[in-house]
Amino acid sequence: MITPAPTSQRAGALRRLGGATAAVAVGALVLAGCSSTSAPSDEAKDIVNLVTPAQPESLDPQISTDSIMGEITGPVFETLVTTNADLQVQPMLAESYVVSDDSLEYTFTLRDGVKFQDGSDLDADDVVASMNRWTRVSVAAQEAFAGSEWTKVDDLTVKLNVTAPSFLHLLYLSQVSTAYPAILPTEVLDKVGDGPIEEVADIIGTGPYQLTEWDADQKIVIEKWDDYQSRTEPSSGRAGAKEATINEVVFNFVPDASTRTLGLQSGQYDATTELPFDSLDQFKDDENIVLDTYMVGPINLVYSDDASSPFSNVINRQAINTGLDRDPIMLSAVGSKDLYDLVHHNMTLGQQAIWDTEVGKADFNKVDVAKAKEMLKEGGYNGEQVTVLANKDYSEAYNGAVVVVEQLKGMGVDATLDAYEWGAFSEKYRERRDEWDLVVFPFGTELDPTQTIGFLPTRAGYFDGPELQALLAKFRGAPTQAEASALFDDMQAWVEETRPMSRIGDAHNVYAANKDLDPAWFDGHFMWWNAKWKN
Repeated sequence: MITPAPTSQRAGALRRLGGATAAVAVGALVLAGCSSTSAPSDEAKDIVNLVTPAQPESLDPQISTDSIMGEITGPVFETLVTTNADLQVQPMLAESYVVSDDSLEYTFTLRDGVKFQDGSDLDADDVVASMNRWTRVSVAAQEAFAGSEWTKVDDLTVKLNVTAPSFLHLLYLSQVSTAYPAILPTEVLDKVGDGPIEEVADIIGTGPYQLTEWDADQKIVIEKWDDYQSRTEPSSGRAGAKEATINEVVFNFVPDASTRTLGLQSGQYDATTELPFDSLDQFKDDENIVLDTYMVGPINLVYSDDASSPFSNVINRQAINTGLDRDPIMLSAVGSKDLYDLVHHNMTLGQQAIWDTEVGKADFNKVDVAKAKEMLKEGGYNGEQVTVLANKDYSEAYNGAVVVVEQLKGMGVDATLDAYEWGAFSEKYRERRDEWDLVVFPFGTELDPTQTIGFLPTRAGYFDGPELQALLAKFRGAPTQAEASALFDDMQAWVEETRPMSRIGDAHNVYAANKDLDPAWFDGHFMWWNAKWKN
């Protein structure tokens, strides 16, 4: 069995808040906010009001790459396999699975009696339709599962045939974050085809919660599904039993950080996964609110590859990388030296056990502004205005971008900040690369290097050619994690050579919650099905 790469487990990512925040009670896992003077009413104990900066563009689990989508749909949809607390692959909708000796065929036996939230029975037709669509539309699956085929054996058995062994197959099949292999009814997939699922009525899964409302720009509501069929094994990570006790979870979308903070303090909102970093001191004396931290992912500076940008020239990209001073950027982003790490390669510090390399380390964060100016001159930069794209809704990215602009000016670059709310920002970043030159972007933790900037065909910084394709084929063809880890040097060397982006640092988010709510927490997400009010 293949073991997935460890992403940021809470146990490994927990941080001690320093400085003025030291008085905050850090270390307890809690969720939900009540007012400072009273506990939640009995009626309120059936509901959790979460507040978050931005709504997803889509709730299609197989297509969307928004992290908030995974937060919302994780309790709604399920996958054939998933991971336990030790990140070992375990069956979920599958009763069991077998891998052939040559690792070219996977046979999944489905659990009998599982139903979708529309009342229909889960069978092999649903799985085959779901998985074949996922391999076509998911940015992760398109390459790792190229040439693969899912087929029905009988009503409760499906087979996956792949063209070559790879450690990536079970790894991707078990992940539930973005563009993940959710199982949906055939009827929904016949209706939407490979286009995004847009109607609330078509968000139908097998999980313990069902989507009941999406009020655009305001809130999304998921409610406990009483007919959920749980596994019987002990709950562990995303695996095992799911015993939902909270009746309703409301995701409230509030872009303004101060409004989110005031709402938590007043009891309007019960919790947040992303407490504004500059609000930490406001909670240090509130005994009813508990804070904790988790590694959310890297903050990167991504260069536009549009031909009109000065950064279509690799010399100019390398120049900026040479002159950047990461510590001030990250301090501005997260507000404390205890809430970030500097990592020179594409993966995160929490994944160092299997994704680590010395490639690029010696030249990382040299902060050589004089050299940067020389390189910009060599690269033909002639004082033209450069646009830095930023996202208003995520304070760590916006605050970091402000410092990046000032550092660019110090290198002699005429830089200006262009900031948008999430929807407009996301569209401009993905689809309109001729309208920006650099972007400060908060990324999630990815399972493997092929899902990072430099290796994604639909994102900026993808410099295609025979050399890249040979590298990707070699990496994806590694049959074991150990063999893939050994190839990470080559993957990072490509990044150092082409410089699609500059690593700035790994950010650790802070979440706030009422002390009376006992949430389940795993891998940067609340596991709502095991959360409960304490009294």
